[in-house]
Amino acid sequence: MQHPATALPSTTFTTSQVAGADRFDAWRSSVSVLFDATPVAPDAPLQDFQATVHAVHLGQLLLGDLHFGAQRFSRDDTRVAHDGLEHYLVQWYRSGGFTGRHGDDNELNVQAGDVVVFDMARTQHTVAQGSHVLSLIVPRKLGDAAFGSAGMAPHGTVLSGTSVFGGLLADHLDSVYRRLPSIGVEQADDVVHATLQMLAACLRPSMRTLAQAQGEMQAVTLERIQRHIALHLGTPLTPETLSQAFGISRYRLYQLFEPLGGVVRYVQQRRLQRAFQALSTPAYRRLRVADVAARLGFTSEAHFSRAFRATFGYTPSDVRAMSESAREGHHAAPVHITPASVEYADWLLGLMA
Repeated sequence: MQHPATALPSTTFTTSQVAGADRFDAWRSSVSVLFDATPVAPDAPLQDFQATVHAVHLGQLLLGDLHFGAQRFSRDDTRVAHDGLEHYLVQWYRSGGFTGRHGDDNELNVQAGDVVVFDMARTQHTVAQGSHVLSLIVPRKLGDAAFGSAGMAPHGTVLSGTSVFGGLLADHLDSVYRRLPSIGVEQADDVVHATLQMLAACLRPSMRTLAQAQGEMQAVTLERIQRHIALHLGTPLTPETLSQAFGISRYRLYQLFEPLGGVVRYVQQRRLQRAFQALSTPAYRRLRVADVAARLGFTSEAHFSRAFRATFGYTPSDVRAMSESAREGHHAAPVHITPASVEYADWLLGLMA
């Protein structure tokens, strides 16, 4: 197999590096950017719990190969209202499966071979068996384009592994994952385009093409800049640097961001939203408030705190304390934070363009 000139970024998490009694806490911290994970029962033995994640960043999508033991996953109303995640999650269950509910108590039953789609901006509660899952995380705008419209988002859609479209989508995901060692950064956008087309063919209610769904070139340019901002919040993102990076005039840049309140305001709001998410997520709990501010491009902690409070009505320390208190009300706060957990959380939140 030919190796690419520039390999795709990847990261691996495994509980095998943690003492048996602490493995579930390590896993819970790792997955906390997406779900609240709890044991299947209060007295469930956890010393033998095992989980691994191998995640690869395709630039606009995240593809992960997951093995995990039996557990509960949930996103309740409070979490959905506050963490700001709007991604779509497409999962192919190679083995295992789950039962549960989503949205307005709609029941779900996913078996080995099935593909399921979740809208992370909506609630869900599932009880999973030990499973092997291939998981694709799709940013909101790309997902809406592929699925046809935000109003018809397929939350809780299950494509049976025995159906034509379920089989086609599973085959595509499997093929992409197996070929990752030969896919480089240079080919990533083409792979993303092909994957979105396959999602569209299998899931969306209309036959509009991806190009039609994306709209005019102005919308495409805006999305590219928004994605760049989401991935580089810790770097200088002035109108001058953005104009230079994308080869457009500042006047054109201002026009693109005018409906969003202006480019400077947009950048600050994205930084503040990311800060709120970081302060609410266990994967970042070892970072001081000052560290969070610096990572997101704020040169003054005092300015960061004032802007944060003006936006959310709470100080950064208040948000962290409330998050810790809420977690302690459900279970002991996880203490095992790995570099892979932080890196994966950074990647996932960076998709939010």
